[in-house]
Amino acid sequence: MEFDEAVARLDALVEQLEREGDQRALELLQLVDAIHRPALALIVDGNRDHPVARALLAMYDLGPVDDVVLVEEALDHVRPYVESHGGRLDLLGVDDGVVRVTLSGACDGCAGSEVTLRRGVEEALRERYPAFRELVAEEPKVVVLPLAGVRRPSFQEIQAGALEPGGLRAVDVDGVSVLLANVEGEIYALRNGCAVDGLALEGGRLVGSVLVCPWHNCAYDVRTGRRADDSPDPGLTPVPVALREGSVQVAVNVA
Repeated sequence: MEFDEAVARLDALVEQLEREGDQRALELLQLVDAIHRPALALIVDGNRDHPVARALLAMYDLGPVDDVVLVEEALDHVRPYVESHGGRLDLLGVDDGVVRVTLSGACDGCAGSEVTLRRGVEEALRERYPAFRELVAEEPKVVVLPLAGVRRPSFQEIQAGALEPGGLRAVDVDGVSVLLANVEGEIYALRNGCAVDGLALEGGRLVGSVLVCPWHNCAYDVRTGRRADDSPDPGLTPVPVALREGSVQVAVNVA
């Protein structure tokens, strides 16, 4: 749409909203103006480095976004998985594509820590931080004890069999149904029950890392358990996974 056409249509829309008395739409326009006006004034004055100006430019992909902001946003996508079994993931710094983190809490020294970092954190960084080159996990400078009531994962070997990439399989672990998913050769595990009503999910479709529920068509990211369809509803509960000498082990005592 050309600039002049967009301005004309905006003017017509504002006049229509004023006639109809749609206060919510008018408030929306006022908020847009409140965001853009001070930022544009700063840009016109040549103060593009001001936080307000940088924020507006970033909204339209017109200015550089701080690497730390990008990395923190990427880590936010994997933190629920780490926290689901008593861990804590903290960013120490970013330098020329090298991301330094600590993994502490119940995850510190846990058999699944290396797998969690390699598969979850690195994958999130590759997807959401274009300059990512390397992940460095450092020992916590201060020992962080698990919160009261949080148990250290107790891993048990399961018979996963030959689960091909893109495959799903339900297994029983101490009376708990666990759904295994193979995403490009990596095994992920979740509680086998749709967040809507608990119905089993092994009959669903796995497309990339997204599992589509066979009952309700809701979608979940099997790597984190989060909803993958922009729904605010709860996701699935991840089950910690450890790979030892080719065997698959899961810990249902914390999931």
